[in-house]
Amino acid sequence: TTAPAAAASPSVLDSSVGLASHSTGKPNERPPSRSHNASSRRRLLREAVMRHSGSLPCSSPISATVSPLQPASSSPNLHPPSSPRPLFSPTTLIVGDSFTRNIRFFNAVTHCLPGATVSIILDKLPGLLRSLPPSVHRVIVHVGSNDTARQQSELTKKDFNELLKALSNCGKSVFISGPVPTLGRGVGRFSRILSLNTFLPSACRAHNVGFIDNFNLFWNRSSFFRPDGVHPNKLGSRILAANLLYTVQSSPRD
Repeated sequence: TTAPAAAASPSVLDSSVGLASHSTGKPNERPPSRSHNASSRRRLLREAVMRHSGSLPCSSPISATVSPLQPASSSPNLHPPSSPRPLFSPTTLIVGDSFTRNIRFFNAVTHCLPGATVSIILDKLPGLLRSLPPSVHRVIVHVGSNDTARQQSELTKKDFNELLKALSNCGKSVFISGPVPTLGRGVGRFSRILSLNTFLPSACRAHNVGFIDNFNLFWNRSSFFRPDGVHPNKLGSRILAANLLYTVQSSPRD
């Protein structure tokens, strides 16, 4: 018969248990995991972004949880970051009457002066030019519609010549945006706008200023106008902005 296995002596059991407890330490304690550290960083980043965007009130403290792997000196900054600077500086000034109200394109600053005539633009121009950042190297002026309503074509031409002279000496690439024809507002005003559109190209060339022709683009295009037959609607404003941008970018003087 097989002899029963000898029972382990108490001294052997005690030494085995002691050895196991010495080698393993406390079984429930684990070193901090990488996922926990990444989660803490993500939470801090999310709170910082929310505070910067205004989604998190300034009175709400940012969590001060620090990753166990980070030294104590690298605690998060509790002050909200300053507003970011624009990625790109403006390069174009657009100034004019109410036709420019909704004219927007990349890197352009628009100054809309509703009801402006050529003489008003000429009066405002020096102050506008002084206020521009040095990054602006191009000026687009759209004006003339209100001048044609005065029924004084020769005075309008004289004012334009003075404006062109001032613009040609401003040290920037300059463009005059030509008039937009009216729709259903009578033959008289239409003919004055047509006459101005015929005069401007040669006057601009004489002062080394670019000319942007908008007349044919808007002629008899009722879908581009508001009900007043004078001002462009949203579609018309987009068409006008696209024509300005295309002309200045394709011009050799720019």
